[in-house]
Amino acid sequence: MTASTAFSTFTPRVRSALWLLIPSLILAGCSPKPAAEEPVRAVKLVTVGTSDFDAQPEFSAEVRARVESRLGFRVAGKITKRQADLGQHVQAGQVLAQLDPQDYKLAADAARAQQAAALTNRDLAAADLKRYRELREQNFISGAELERRETTWKAAQAQLEQAQAQLSSQGNQANYTTLV
Repeated sequence: MTASTAFSTFTPRVRSALWLLIPSLILAGCSPKPAAEEPVRAVKLVTVGTSDFDAQPEFSAEVRARVESRLGFRVAGKITKRQADLGQHVQAGQVLAQLDPQDYKLAADAARAQQAAALTNRDLAAADLKRYRELREQNFISGAELERRETTWKAAQAQLEQAQAQLSSQGNQANYTTLV
């Protein structure tokens, strides 16, 4: 039994009712859905007006002087005197701060002592060289011995020059304890 033969077995009344019922069901399915009511949403309300507060813009910044000089000591040490305060106007050549010069003075004294010792060694080597030259002229010593004495004198002279340079350097170090 096919669908058409099954439909034909219905009575004419049932058939007419089906012809009316099926299209009405189809039409009912095609109609738009009723609109659902939207819920009421809460709204924040602000009243704009004048107030006692005046809005001032704020900026983070660092204020610096128009003319700035970065100074520092050339040597390390403990500051014993500070003769200028932060932000104070100073003149060129004015002493700003001073370090404890004691260590540098002691080092300069040690360099003076080394210079004196080197000077004495050089003078002794010069006197020996003079005597050995006289002995060489008389052929009492060999040429190698005279050369050894000349080398000793040159080494003593070099040590003296080194000690003088060290003394000069230590003098500069002591002068660097004052910040101008």
